[in-house]
Amino acid sequence: MQLSKFSRGAPPTAGPPGRLPGLRQLLFAQSLSQAGFVVLNLAMPLLAATGLRATPLQVSLVAAAQTAAFLLIGLPVGVWVDRMRKRPVMIAADLARAVALGVVPVLWALDALTVVHLCAVAFVVGLATVFFDIADQSYLPHLVGSEGLVTANSRLVVVDQTAAVAGPGIAGLIVQAVTAPSAVMVSAIAYVGSALCVARIVDRRPEPVDRTPRDRLGRAVLQGIRYLWGHPVLRWLVACSTTMTFCWSMGYGMLLVLLARDLGLSALTIGLLFTAGGAGGLCATLVVRRVVERLGDGRAVVLSVTLAAPCTLLAGLTGSGARLVFVVCAQFAFAAGLVIYNVAQVSYRQRTVPAHLLGRVNATIRFFAWGARPLGVLLGGALAEFHGVRFAIWVGAAGTALASLWLLCSPLRGMRVLVQPSSESSVTKGTL
Repeated sequence: MQLSKFSRGAPPTAGPPGRLPGLRQLLFAQSLSQAGFVVLNLAMPLLAATGLRATPLQVSLVAAAQTAAFLLIGLPVGVWVDRMRKRPVMIAADLARAVALGVVPVLWALDALTVVHLCAVAFVVGLATVFFDIADQSYLPHLVGSEGLVTANSRLVVVDQTAAVAGPGIAGLIVQAVTAPSAVMVSAIAYVGSALCVARIVDRRPEPVDRTPRDRLGRAVLQGIRYLWGHPVLRWLVACSTTMTFCWSMGYGMLLVLLARDLGLSALTIGLLFTAGGAGGLCATLVVRRVVERLGDGRAVVLSVTLAAPCTLLAGLTGSGARLVFVVCAQFAFAAGLVIYNVAQVSYRQRTVPAHLLGRVNATIRFFAWGARPLGVLLGGALAEFHGVRFAIWVGAAGTALASLWLLCSPLRGMRVLVQPSSESSVTKGTL
């Protein structure tokens, strides 16, 4: 099947998205950044749970600190990113993450590392991640054009899922062989590499920057919220994404505690088990373009969540021996559905939101969807503290399974193709 051509200012000689030098460099940067994130996502909680002997609630605090910034500053960052060039923001964010993570092995070597230090480092890394992610999603449409978004997002997801397959196993091997702080240092090095790749992107066109008279920060933030609330499609997608993130975060963090503390599995074994999610996502990348094109992005969004989210209930059946297969099945199925869901809805968002609002709309969505993650992690830790780890996993999985109700009870259920309001619609007029 022929790949989509670019439009909206792309050079006439531009071929398929994968052949653009700028996209190749972004793919390299994304692979390193995602590898750093995946390794860190396993190494930090393991360091707290095993190296510092933290309680389930303390482990949840470390995990929550990694995404708390989306809840605290996610909305204004979207406004700031709209007013800045995106590529320098991404470079600075990568370097900030690397410097913050470099503190962990130093404190460990001095025998001074505590859970408080881990929370502080995780929070700083989270702050930088907010800037990087919002700038990254807002920069991609400029780099590939609207017609190349599904293909470009599909290839970025391939990179993400490849890192998700290799990352946990490598992280588990590093933790088991040379301690968790060394695994954290690997993430720091990966972020430095990501910054170098972004710096090498050749962009012959100026990046779009919001040049309109600057409103007060609060009013600019409200523009993104009002646009999202008034959009006939995006508001339902945000409700679904927020519910899935909140509920699955409750169970996912405690699943790691169950495997490491209650079942006594080694770091390498846990890492290998957690590669199942990446494997499921990687398999989904092979068919995601064809699924979206044949079903339509509307049906792809609804079916992916409806079929995949209930599979997380299998995680509650996890136990020792052969029952570990339930972890594998739950993660594989959920990640596969999530890839199709994300490619379809992110490409739709990047295609339909006006360029001058894209940063703050992305930030608003991240505020709700990712801001729910630390709250879910903390609730999961509290439930585990008072009712047991397995109870927290069951509650989180049940909530995740019900997230599809937002889509099944909305107008999206009957849409083959997600509607795209015109630039003159009431959505845009009500925002500006």
